Amino acid sequence: MKVFSMSQRIYYKDLEPDAESIIKKDLELYNCMLHKAFKICFDRAYKGVTYSETDQRMIKSFYGTSDYFPLSAIYEAKALVKSLKCREKENQDMIKTCLKKINKKIKKNEKQLKKALKEKEKLINRSKKNKYTEEDYLYEVQVLDPNIKRLKSIIRNLKFRRNRNEFKLKRKMPSVCFGGKKNLKNDYLDIYRYDASIFIGQAKHLEFDLIRNQSH
Repeated sequence: MKVFSMSQRIYYKDLEPDAESIIKKDLELYNCMLHKAFKICFDRAYKGVTYSETDQRMIKSFYGTSDYFPLSAIYEAKALVKSLKCREKENQDMIKTCLKKINKKIKKNEKQLKKALKEKEKLINRSKKNKYTEEDYLYEVQVLDPNIKRLKSIIRNLKFRRNRNEFKLKRKMPSVCFGGKKNLKNDYLDIYRYDASIFIGQAKHLEFDLIRNQSH
């Protein structure tokens, strides 16, 4: 049985300059569509935005292309949003587990702090009754006071972590980043498109609108 295989990797060095330019422009145009399609799907999923037209018609009319690129961008954007929701649920479960551990540690350290403060109070009462010895002083200064200070610092840091995680848990919309600042700054659009979804700013939209209008 014969099996047909074909590599999906393209080496620009093996292409003609015109073909290389066309492929790069197509990749850039597709990424513009992907970003717009993702924004539409994201707003619908997390902000409750409704549209009078279908996603396909909006993308197609905005960029003035055939159905192939818009449909591909829409399907990929929907998959990204679905993946984002799954990831969001996993993060929430992790945060809830982390909060349980933090609350447990806070309770444990507060119990130890309460015990240390009671010992401190006993030593204060002993000093008021003139029963305060040198051993009591050394124990208070070298052991008890540093331990109280350490426990208060631990509890304060744990409460800060708890507040931060509770804030993350209340946040409904997850953060999204298309690509990276370094690649975006250097315009490596054809390189990292397949490593991460790419964000293309309004300048790129205007550039493609100008190119498309000149070609018609």
